[in-house]
Amino acid sequence: MTLSMAPGEGAKPIHLPPLREELLLHPAPPDHHGNPHWTLEDPARNRFFQIGWTEMEMLARWQIGEAQAIATAVSNATTLDVTVEDVLEFARFLSGSNLLQARGPEALARLAEQAVAGRMGWAKWLLKNYLFVRLPLVRPDRWLERALPHVRFVFSSTFLWITLLAGATGLLLVGRQWDVFQATFMHFFTLEGAALAGVTLLATKILHELGHAFTAKRHGVRVSSMGVALLVMFPVLYTDTSGAWKLRGRRQRLEIGSAGMAAELILACYATLAWSFLPDGMLRSAAFMLATTTWLLTLAVNLNPFMRFDGYFLLSDALDMANLQERSFALARWRLREALFGLGEDPPEE
Repeated sequence: MTLSMAPGEGAKPIHLPPLREELLLHPAPPDHHGNPHWTLEDPARNRFFQIGWTEMEMLARWQIGEAQAIATAVSNATTLDVTVEDVLEFARFLSGSNLLQARGPEALARLAEQAVAGRMGWAKWLLKNYLFVRLPLVRPDRWLERALPHVRFVFSSTFLWITLLAGATGLLLVGRQWDVFQATFMHFFTLEGAALAGVTLLATKILHELGHAFTAKRHGVRVSSMGVALLVMFPVLYTDTSGAWKLRGRRQRLEIGSAGMAAELILACYATLAWSFLPDGMLRSAAFMLATTTWLLTLAVNLNPFMRFDGYFLLSDALDMANLQERSFALARWRLREALFGLGEDPPEE
């Protein structure tokens, strides 16, 4: 879609394509200055876009279909001073994000160009996406819906207090057998112990992802997929909870982001208690693994905000800064270019 600025009075009207009819709009938490925000959802691609008050007012009048008329209507009905250039800039954003209906040969040609540009050989695709590749394995939303009533008790305050009591009791009993507890660690240097550690770690990671999934479902978020992500070609499990962006409360998103680590900590509390009562053998070694190494390693990795694990998304939600990684990379590239070459370019954002 090609949009040109209105040259002045007497210019021809600039007609705008209509929005796609399946788009959804959700209220979003206000920013740190109290300014209202909304989330525009594209359900066909499971993508979410945050917009502010000005964009919302333009969207509410988009059916007018003409840039100058939309700008005038917003300016007359609100305290905003919206120009034709503002409307055209927003139209470019909507067009670039494929949120407008594709009509006419020009729009169809643009979509065809995007399709051609998106095609690439496996080698080029791997070079471009080696840092993070998602391989969805299951679409668990219906199963989560049916299973949620059976696990809802874990979200109660009663379960929380019982878990804290179990963890405290387990630590007390472990303290009385500390020498035996430390000696259990040596078992993992055997081949059998290493295999047991691998199985235990996998089970813990599955529980971790289920923690995210059930918490998201509890807040009414659709979990579109679960599977394996290749992080620099290293496989890790993932749960797609991007639907959390349509939630109005930031606290709900923080709960979803921290649910995986909370699930592992809960498991560690009960594993610590179980270790004191289990006889020597594989089960006791597995309980030791769950009570120590597994969740400590999980917290060390997942709380790292510099990788796209739980810590990154928690930081992004806490700061209320969407696309934090992409924006920080863009700013870092700008600073590096300015330091090396002094190009005098404007920063990508303030």
